[in-house]
Order: sequence, then C-alpha cells, then structure tokens
Amino acid sequence: MTLRTFLIASATILTLGAGIAPANAGSSTIVIEQYGAGNAFGGDQHGHRNRMTLYQNGYGNNSINAQTGDYNHTVVGQEGDGNSADSYQLGHRNIVGIAQFGSGHTAITTQDGNGNAIGVIQAGHNNSTNVTQVGHGNVSVIVQD
Repeated sequence: MTLRTFLIASATILTLGAGIAPANAGSSTIVIEQYGAGNAFGGDQHGHRNRMTLYQNGYGNNSINAQTGDYNHTVVGQEGDGNSADSYQLGHRNIVGIAQFGSGHTAITTQDGNGNAIGVIQAGHNNSTNVTQVGHGNVSVIVQD
C-alpha cells in the first residue's frame, strides 16, 4: 500500500459521517451506510456521547460494535467481500478506526480503560488482526497489505 493510498483511506474513514443523517439514541449516535448485498451491522451503546460510524460496500461484510461509557468513537469502513470488523469499548474517550479493502479480512478490537486509540488498515486478502488494550493511554496501529 502506498503512502498516497494510506492517506486517502484514512481521510475517507475519518469523513464517512459527513452529510449523513445519524440515528440518535440520547446523546449518542450511530451512522450506517451500506451498499451491495448480504452486509450486516450490529451496535450497542450505553453511556453518553458515544459515536459509531459504519460504511460497508460489497457483499457479505459484517460488523458488530459495542460501546459502554462516555465519549467513545468507532469508525469502520469496509470495501470488498466477506470482511468482518468487530469492536468493543468499555471506558471513556476511546477511539478505534478500522479500514479494510479486499476480501476475507477479520479485525477484532477491544478497549477497556480510558483514552486508548487503535487504528487498523488491511488491504489485499485474508488478513487478521486482534488487538486488546487494557488501561489508559494505549496506542496501537496495524497496517497490513
């Protein structure tokens, strides 16, 4: 993956929610945009000002996300077929961004604490990532091609 592709992918993931009408649950939001067929999303939020943004384009992609706490942020973008991205956040002010391009990728992220950050970018085929953060102020970045 070139630096240009990486920057474009990152910018795309960070701006997915612009201009889309969110579904509000109290002061938390979930924004979903799906194209293709057989895509699935599951979300659960408890707390205040949590935000989930999901974009899926292709066939057979799925994502399950859960947030418990306050000010957590999850962004998932998947282009291709048969990708899976799950995120679980417990605590406050955690952020996770997952971008998957290609097919057959799996990403699982778990955050238990405050102020943690995870970034995952996977391109090509059949990459797998499983990241767990416990505590405060952890940062993980995974890029696979």
